[in-house]
Amino acid sequence: MDTLVAKTGTLLNSAADVFDQVVSKASQFESTLSPAAMSVVRGFMGNDVLSAGFFLMIIGSSYTFFKDLIVGYYQEVQSWFYVSIIVQEGDQLYNWLSDWISERPLTNSIRHLSAKTVWPENDEDLDYFDDGEEERPKLVYAPGSGSHVLYHMGYKVSVSRETPEQDNSSDDSDRDRSRFLKKQSITISTIGWDMRLLKMIVQDAMDKSYKKKAGKTTIYSTQPFDSYWSNTETRTPRAFHSVILAKGLKEELLSDITMFRKSARWYQDRGIPYRRGYLLHGPPGTGKTSFIVALAGHLKMNVCIVNLGISGFNDKQLNQLLNGAPRNSILLMEDVDAALVKRKAGKDQEGENNVTLSGILNSLDGITAQEGSVVFMTTNHIRKLAPALIRPGRCDRKLLFDYADEHQVRGMCLKFLLSRSASGQLTKDRIPNGETSSDEVDPEEQARMDAYDAHVREVAEQVCLKITHKDAVTTAQLQAFFMLHRESPDTIVDAIPDFLKELVREREALSTKKRLQRQRAQKMKAKKEAEKKKEKEAEIAAGEKVGTSEDEDDEDEESASEFNSDSDDNNESEGGSASVFGAKKINGEANGLRTPRQSEWSPSSWEA
Repeated sequence: MDTLVAKTGTLLNSAADVFDQVVSKASQFESTLSPAAMSVVRGFMGNDVLSAGFFLMIIGSSYTFFKDLIVGYYQEVQSWFYVSIIVQEGDQLYNWLSDWISERPLTNSIRHLSAKTVWPENDEDLDYFDDGEEERPKLVYAPGSGSHVLYHMGYKVSVSRETPEQDNSSDDSDRDRSRFLKKQSITISTIGWDMRLLKMIVQDAMDKSYKKKAGKTTIYSTQPFDSYWSNTETRTPRAFHSVILAKGLKEELLSDITMFRKSARWYQDRGIPYRRGYLLHGPPGTGKTSFIVALAGHLKMNVCIVNLGISGFNDKQLNQLLNGAPRNSILLMEDVDAALVKRKAGKDQEGENNVTLSGILNSLDGITAQEGSVVFMTTNHIRKLAPALIRPGRCDRKLLFDYADEHQVRGMCLKFLLSRSASGQLTKDRIPNGETSSDEVDPEEQARMDAYDAHVREVAEQVCLKITHKDAVTTAQLQAFFMLHRESPDTIVDAIPDFLKELVREREALSTKKRLQRQRAQKMKAKKEAEKKKEKEAEIAAGEKVGTSEDEDDEDEESASEFNSDSDDNNESEGGSASVFGAKKINGEANGLRTPRQSEWSPSSWEA
């Protein structure tokens, strides 16, 4: 049967080639007709040029008709003897099948391949750099666009990868939009009427994908103009103990989200939407994103990065993304204050970001919002956020990630200097003369390690006296400082004064820069106001009606927004106790927000 179908396809393809040759030699069309027919046509059309065009039209139309007829007949005959499964780009199965196909042995019949480089994963041996010969990536080949033949469990399987035609528009934005809106597809088919083989292939592709991701954190993202999750990346989960927050903050958040994950029935019985939102706010470098990634690894959850500033993104795509997020995932919106753009409703700009505040609100808790979602938003400036965005129901917990306190300073110091990490693994590369590759050490070595750790704890206490919460130091800055001195703990205490002075100089430089930006903004605003005033006076002198356009109002609002933004940045960058107490005030009663220590954990408080 397979041979019969192949012969029939060959015959039909040959017939199509004949028509191609006839059209390619259209200049010789007269030789295919009798002289009597040509004389009739010339008499009817009046001249040779019109008669030639007439016959070209007839031949072209006939060619198209018969070619479509032959192709359609071939596809119809093929559908009688083949079963197939089609998967479109945008579904997770598309990536699973692509990986499955790339792992199949290539046959000699495959003439068109796609190649890519893949670096081997070094999660086990942590050997990311080579001291000797340069490591090279692995070349992976897979069938390219078109139809190919593979073998699975002794059965012949046809694989077809279809790529949509690209738009030939001269506009780059239109061409990019067309490329992303037209999805690719993969079709797997085999001869016969039994679908069990194809279903087995799909199941095998899914099982292998989940086997690769076992014990790892999967990161999802999206591409411009897409409304589905792609670009999956798997990485080893970050140790939860490696993120050091204010005392009790990490435990409170973990307890809250753990209780939420176990309360689906409780929410349903009380008619409460089963969703949970968190807002992590505070100065940059205080561990907001790091904590979210570590939390996802600890709870064995995925992370879906919602990039609100991506090109070509709009409210509809945002809603589709949030509703189509993989199960057991954390939706992460970073720097949400900087992602919103100001635009008029209904006036999307091609190729630009068109996400609005209204679109975000509807995606978070609208009628079509996903049940069971866990949303984390981060911001460096909570005062810039609209109250509607951070109200309960959309943002249930507001938590301040402040500058490092005594607990964090001590924890960071011990984390980088102790001979054992918090997980118990030896890190004796920091111990003088410590040359041991095994976890088992002799008593003498153990005594030396204990003495070293005791000395490190003494150093940590001295560091806590030198670096306080009023110094406005972030955990990121502490990490950079301790990494510089991890080989010589004795030099840390003496280096702290210079470290703090450098931070003060950086804040002063940033404050000066912001002040100059505000001055320039004020001058530009004054100049525009003066020009508008002159124009209005000229219009009044000419007897014309004076009115304020919407565009002018928009410009004024935008200038005011930029001025307020610079003021917020400057207030948070001046450092010292003023910056710290300013952050405390944001999280306190002045803004109606509750601190992490004031949270209540009873289900009755959630319902309220």
